[in-house]
Amino acid sequence: MTAPAARRPAYAPMRPAVAQVLGEAADADPALVVLGADGYGLATQVRDRHPRRYIDVGIAEANLVGVASGLARSGRPVVVGTMAPFLVRRAAEQIRNDVCNPGLNVTFLGVGGGVSYGTLGPTHHVPEDLGFFSGLPNTRVFCPTDVVDAAWAVREALAWPGPAYVRLGAREDRVVHPADREFRADGLLLAEPGEALAVATGVGVPVALDAAGLLAGHGVRLGVLALPVVKPFPAERVRELAAGLRAVAVVEEHLDSTGITQHTARALVGRWQGAFLPHAVDDSYPPLGDRAELLDHFGITAEAVAACLLASLGRRSEAR
Repeated sequence: MTAPAARRPAYAPMRPAVAQVLGEAADADPALVVLGADGYGLATQVRDRHPRRYIDVGIAEANLVGVASGLARSGRPVVVGTMAPFLVRRAAEQIRNDVCNPGLNVTFLGVGGGVSYGTLGPTHHVPEDLGFFSGLPNTRVFCPTDVVDAAWAVREALAWPGPAYVRLGAREDRVVHPADREFRADGLLLAEPGEALAVATGVGVPVALDAAGLLAGHGVRLGVLALPVVKPFPAERVRELAAGLRAVAVVEEHLDSTGITQHTARALVGRWQGAFLPHAVDDSYPPLGDRAELLDHFGITAEAVAACLLASLGRRSEAR
């Protein structure tokens, strides 16, 4: 009798689900306005149903945020959606001074955070986006994993009366969550910890889950805490879950100096003893390659996480 084939993971783009959320939000709130910069993939439903409330400013990100600021000052909730690398780099001053400093109700949707644009190269890599927005006071920051928590994250961002940033995938992302998942702002414990815990966000979540599967074959139980919300960071929950464990790994598609690696280290320093194992973008510019190659380059893979944890726990590694 032949064993059943392993079920292949499903993949889906985030943009259509987000477009639906924005369409529903525009239906419910006649004041809401959506802005874009030479692209309307996030705003298809708003553009079709409420064309006077969708504005495309062209390839002019600083102007994009300036217009958003003016509309928000008039009392309108505003959504800004465009490519993450150009939003963060070309409009940094306007984001900081015109929106976040006065605490205006603007939700930023950044498509293609991290290294998800791959072979388009360093101009399109932005492994610092979460850190940039996290450094702005009173700003909420979200990093969903898949189409399901992307829709949840955008709804949560829209409900927040101040500035918020949601990192979105550029292409298709692996679906991890069931459609009826109930999310928590302080993270989802997708696997119970035994010897170790992985704190993960975005693409790091399926990597951590796969690492847990590899480690199970070695008799090691790896807990997985998925964080769709990066800021505010759930420091107390991380400390509670890490208590008594021998190792904590962090898995993220972001610079280790300003992402959840740094937040996790800060939460644990002086209060926990064990092996701290970051799997993130290090202090270097990503080389040229597709997304999978870049994640492998930085050790953001299930095999790398499992091998590192086995070594830290004193087990013989056969994960690679």
